[in-house]
Amino acid sequence: MTSVGKRIRSFVSMALACAAVASLSGGSAAAQSKDQLVVGQLQFLTNFHPLVQVNNTKRLVVNYSLRPMTAFDENVVNHCILCETLPTIENGLAKIVDLPDGKKGMKVVLQLRAGLAWGDGVPVTSKDIEFTWRMANDPNIGFSNYNPWTRASELKVIDERTVELTIPQIISSYNSWDQVIPEHLEGPVYAANPTLDAYVKQSLYNTQPTNPGLWNGSYLLSDYQIGTRIVFTPNPKWPGEKPHLQRIILSYRDNSSSLLQNLLAGSVDAVPVSPGGISFSQMLDLKNQQPDKFTYHLAYGTNVERIAVNFDNPILKNKSVRQALLYAIDRQAISDELFGGLQPVANGILSTENVYYSKDMTLYSYDAEKAKELLSSAGWTPGDDGICINDKGERLSLELVSTAGNQTREQIAQVIQSQLKDVCVEITNNFVPLQEFNGVMARKRKFKALMMSSIDFSPSVSPKIALGSDSIPSAKNNGVGNNFSAYSNPEMDKAISELETALDPETAKQKWADVQRIFAEDLPMLPLYFYPRAYVTVTDLTNFRQGTLDPLQIWSEEWQRQ
Repeated sequence: MTSVGKRIRSFVSMALACAAVASLSGGSAAAQSKDQLVVGQLQFLTNFHPLVQVNNTKRLVVNYSLRPMTAFDENVVNHCILCETLPTIENGLAKIVDLPDGKKGMKVVLQLRAGLAWGDGVPVTSKDIEFTWRMANDPNIGFSNYNPWTRASELKVIDERTVELTIPQIISSYNSWDQVIPEHLEGPVYAANPTLDAYVKQSLYNTQPTNPGLWNGSYLLSDYQIGTRIVFTPNPKWPGEKPHLQRIILSYRDNSSSLLQNLLAGSVDAVPVSPGGISFSQMLDLKNQQPDKFTYHLAYGTNVERIAVNFDNPILKNKSVRQALLYAIDRQAISDELFGGLQPVANGILSTENVYYSKDMTLYSYDAEKAKELLSSAGWTPGDDGICINDKGERLSLELVSTAGNQTREQIAQVIQSQLKDVCVEITNNFVPLQEFNGVMARKRKFKALMMSSIDFSPSVSPKIALGSDSIPSAKNNGVGNNFSAYSNPEMDKAISELETALDPETAKQKWADVQRIFAEDLPMLPLYFYPRAYVTVTDLTNFRQGTLDPLQIWSEEWQRQ
């Protein structure tokens, strides 16, 4: 093992290993009921609204009960979830049209599936789509920007189940759309609370999350206890395949060690693997010790772990410093030693497995000497204590913020701290609770220098959400956007705009190459690695479609225990 490898492994908790051995040597817990599944979780939601301050943690919870209009499966095929037929140019439900301003745009027709109803029995109608679209376009509110309703400049209600959307440009993601929310319940709340802060506090998603009328998926959020559990039960109004499991219980723990112990003891039946569950190293250790006790689900992922770089920080405005930081992090060693090489190093926001991945960009393989040269060229030289200083005597000291209780991130942060110290950069780690992380640190951009988190680019998601200058969260847009770095480059904005309008694969590939090239040159964030989609479950769980490119919970009615 290399010296770097030894250093990395030293950060793996010995207490965890002892706990795992103790659990393995004990007797197994009583078998769980075959009609329920207990899923161990970290990071309890502090805001249940499906379209406000959306992140990966929230998407993996709300999709049990509130389905998006469309979603991509494990074969990269887009499906209608709430609609009857996926709009395409070929079937005529999507058309390129001339707009009154002389530009080209699109008309897209969405028809809700027959029999679709909210959990209280009220039909899901065009009014709900129109209401969601109207709220999304209200600058005082601000909704999710994964597959946003704001892309449509106009909406025409054709009948109770059908709407026509006008998109003021040609975009490749014209047939990917987010969830809708119930006008009959949320409409009065919105009318009485027309600002984001007031609305979120009074939204029934946060004051009455067990109200069945809020949900339209195969399951209803039927019970919860803050910080402890969320219970889902079948929605009798769901018109699709009826759920096989009668209860799905999300059971929360404070840390990944506790999750692993509960899995081994039989008190939970499934756990996600990093970033929202046990660490990848824990999964590998468990698989080595108990290869047949559980099923280990592993599939290619689009979720990239990255470090956002705050461009308001004068040290980080210098591109040479950003480049030096990435050269100084031995990402391959981290992957090899903690993840068995199964979490591939990220060269950008697209994995090498992606058909649009381009090699025509700067690659940052580990090179500590190159990092030192870049820092020197930026005016940073080692001080008496080994930490760099500039000609003003200021120290090269940066704070790295991430989520508390996430063992994987805590391990990685400590490794990065150690590796960067070798090139004279001082890193102070700051692990904060999820609510503070998603709110003050991310949405209000209060992190001082560096912030480690993940972002999932499913096939329909534009890189604009993290790289577009109009996606910088601010008070003006109510904190919408994942461009936490405040990165703004007209060349990148142009490249993204051209990518979004590319309808044919060859043009899309060329435009993706431009985005990746500019990204690698500017480094608005430091890409670390891609998370495979991974879960550990009991062996009798079947039809568990772990490889879907949108949240697997969208297909949870298919899960069953044999």
